[in-house]
Amino acid sequence: MRNCLLRACHDDPMSGSHFSVDRTYHKIRSHFWWPRMKVTIQQYIKACRLCAQYNISRHKKFGHLNPISPPDGPFALICIDYCGPLKRTPRENQYVLVITDYFTRHVTALALPNCTATTTAQALFNDFFCKYGIPSVILSDQGSHFKNELMKNIQKLIGYNHIYSSAYHPQTNGVVERFNSTFIPQISKLQDTQNNNWDEYLQAVVFAYNSGAHKTTKFSPYELLYGRSPQ
Repeated sequence: MRNCLLRACHDDPMSGSHFSVDRTYHKIRSHFWWPRMKVTIQQYIKACRLCAQYNISRHKKFGHLNPISPPDGPFALICIDYCGPLKRTPRENQYVLVITDYFTRHVTALALPNCTATTTAQALFNDFFCKYGIPSVILSDQGSHFKNELMKNIQKLIGYNHIYSSAYHPQTNGVVERFNSTFIPQISKLQDTQNNNWDEYLQAVVFAYNSGAHKTTKFSPYELLYGRSPQ
């Protein structure tokens, strides 16, 4: 039975997606318990071939963090960044636009064919603003896909504040960059490498991330956003 639980909570794309020991432990602990449970999970993940193959060290040099005032609630402050270019999929997708809510750490990830200003603006409007509303503040780097006349015009029209992280202090946008560093190994473990269908697994990985306990908040982004655990 334990192996079935471990496979479901670690290997399954929707509920596990090969995330860390802590995330797997919190997911199982909410419903089950056995002696030395965390040790069992550590041993299982240590023996996972895909995790051994694709997990990478994410330790970075220490940098000065520019403080950000805490937002009043969900989606008041969002952080946006691009992940890519990745290998082009059969659906012609090569980039992922990652949108992270600073309050709950909830992630929205959109597979896109390119990262032009037009594609970025359309994705933000259609797949985020129309679902979650207009944020008070958007934080991004100074890439041309974010810092351009089209985005400035949308900012004026809709009425939000766009803050750009300094080129000398990229850690300011570290919330979304940390997810990006996690995303690549998780997708690599699940995709069919021959067909390169990483975009077919993208939403499963995002759901697994949002439904797992976050290291900073100690709650899952899903719980903080919806007030309950996912079914």
